[in-house]
Amino acid sequence: MKAGSKILVAPLDWGLGHASRCVPVVQFLVEEGFEVVLGGSGNSLAYLKHRFPELVSVELPSAKMIYGRNGMLSLPFLFSMLRFASNIRREHRAMKNIIAEYSIDYVFADNRLGLYSEVVPSFYMTHQLNFDNGFMSSLSARMMKRLHLRYIAKYKYCFVPDVEGELSLSGKLSEADVEVRHLGPLSRFYGKDVQKIDANFDLLLLSGVEPQRTMLENIFVEKYSAMPNARLHIIRGVAGEDCISLPANVTCENNPSDERITSLVVSAQRVFCRSGYSSLCDLVALGRRAVLVPTPRQPEQEYLAERFREKFGFVTFAQRDLQQVNFSDISYDSVWKYDYLCSLNEILK
Repeated sequence: MKAGSKILVAPLDWGLGHASRCVPVVQFLVEEGFEVVLGGSGNSLAYLKHRFPELVSVELPSAKMIYGRNGMLSLPFLFSMLRFASNIRREHRAMKNIIAEYSIDYVFADNRLGLYSEVVPSFYMTHQLNFDNGFMSSLSARMMKRLHLRYIAKYKYCFVPDVEGELSLSGKLSEADVEVRHLGPLSRFYGKDVQKIDANFDLLLLSGVEPQRTMLENIFVEKYSAMPNARLHIIRGVAGEDCISLPANVTCENNPSDERITSLVVSAQRVFCRSGYSSLCDLVALGRRAVLVPTPRQPEQEYLAERFREKFGFVTFAQRDLQQVNFSDISYDSVWKYDYLCSLNEILK
């Protein structure tokens, strides 16, 4: 890749995780002299436009993911997957027009399968190359992996935001018989200055798709309403929504600045969050462990929660068990030192 070229950076719009981990990629490319065009849809594109208001942005077709109360076994999820398959073709057609209209030289896609190109070099980033985990049958896992790899083969390179070997965060999820380039864990918080604040509170980082995100929020509000001597602060990764009616010891804010989030995470007595991969990479960057509550029936998050419990000393609970958990008894070593190399210069090779 040559500095001065124009590159389209486009993350998947399933929560904000894919968009937030593209922040260091965009920052790096801009600093190296590339002209970056932001592509995407929904909240993820809105987040990137807010983060980089000086950059040109373009809309891509979106297939909104809905998990339902039974996660990946629900009818809403199955219909979402059908829309997602159709959306791959739609975004591929849209990308051809974008390349022509904006004179794009390169494409960098975070889990957007339809952004491969026969005209310009295109790059794909993912941390999940395997699907053989959780409740999925061996046959369905192999079918999903084969389909995924078939699309990845259409790209020039596949980047994995992780490291190889024992320190791998994604574990078997990123193991596959395909050539990849490792970038190291990506986080918008890496290298930021941190200012600690009053530490007498717990922190809930809400993320992911509905309705499970709101269901988890309601559980925590109910639990802390019965703990008047404890304080809980909630960070909600949503825009334009008011916080629900809260008890006096629970506070809430939507989409605070990166600086505000870093201060809250490093200062909180305990951090609770989903075990989405981007959230885990953020904890790596900030040197904190957390109590992980994987999204129900989402095998990737269930696997990552268990891996981080066994290998990195995190605490994890299934969402269905939270009502029976005595939150006052939850304790763990919150400080976490994880050494890794963020090697974004690989992009330019």
